[in-house]
Amino acid sequence: MPRIINIAPFEPLKNYDLSGIKDISILIKTLERETHLSQLLDSINRYGFRGPVIIADDSKIPYKSSILEKYMDLNITYLELPYDTGTAEGRNRMLELVNTPFFLLCDDDFVFDNRTRIPVMRDFLVGNELDILGGVFRQHNRKTRLGKWLLSINRRLGDKGYVLPSFQIYEYHAGLEVHPDRISLTSIPYSDPFTRCDLIHNFFLARTEKVKSFGAWNPILKGGEHQNFFIRAKLAGLKVATTRRCGVIHDQWTPNSLAYQQLRDRGNEYQMLALKEFGVDRLENYREVLGGSFGI
Repeated sequence: MPRIINIAPFEPLKNYDLSGIKDISILIKTLERETHLSQLLDSINRYGFRGPVIIADDSKIPYKSSILEKYMDLNITYLELPYDTGTAEGRNRMLELVNTPFFLLCDDDFVFDNRTRIPVMRDFLVGNELDILGGVFRQHNRKTRLGKWLLSINRRLGDKGYVLPSFQIYEYHAGLEVHPDRISLTSIPYSDPFTRCDLIHNFFLARTEKVKSFGAWNPILKGGEHQNFFIRAKLAGLKVATTRRCGVIHDQWTPNSLAYQQLRDRGNEYQMLALKEFGVDRLENYREVLGGSFGI
């Protein structure tokens, strides 16, 4: 695994040390990306986390044996699911096993560093009576000259076994207005230390029972589950927020497998299923608020 260069060397230990955390379970859904998963588990192990780590793997050939052999120090529960079970159902299956008051949702291509600051996330969540608190993605912006230059530097460093994590952030948050015949996104300016909103990244800390109470993810969705989940949370009255003070590295240097790419490129079929639940066929203002589109 490449060595992550620490670009936050003076961060107080209490902000990122995970050795004393017993009330959070980490949930990781993985699919055809063993190398990515290993990098994430390396980082979790590096910061001393010994609480429950629950992994759901619906790869064609799951990698349970090699992962459990490699990470014997971690408290891992590893679910081998039928091939292409899907992100939503995989997360639901993991959530069923959570016995801690909180869980941290992670994609398998994340990496923790000193700036992830999970203890800070927990303090914000509890101290402000939030139900879900998201952080930012730390990644190089491929659309800017600086981002492209930093990615080229990473390629050179990669030859020597190192990776330079980004000081840039990719922010993703919005409000949701839900009506009987339409759902629209609203832009919400960020206000430090956290901003209340309705839609955030897939890196978040949540109260377990609050998420279980509304049924969590729609199990039929193998895509589009993200937006669907937060509309469900909105309708259930959960209090959601995001903070720039905590974040996770989004791995942009490890190539995805061909099998993974083929499963990801399935068009908007699942977006339409995600919206059908609410009787609409698109999320209005998506392009204006977040870029891109969702639905027709």
